[in-house]
Amino acid sequence: MTFTCAAAGFFVFACTSPEIQADAARFCQTARPITYSTRDTPETRRQVRAHNARGVAVCGWGRR
Repeated sequence: MTFTCAAAGFFVFACTSPEIQADAARFCQTARPITYSTRDTPETRRQVRAHNARGVAVCGWGRR
């Protein structure tokens, strides 16, 4: 995490921190639904289904 501060000499006047987002908000901004291939392993398909289920629950994917 990077802070931005205004200072003169040894005196610090103000500091601000970047906006912290909840994990769900960050997930919805960056993630997209995933499709899988017939060549994918059962474990990969399980992971894809879990990812997509989270998107439906948290971001409302497919609810329009």
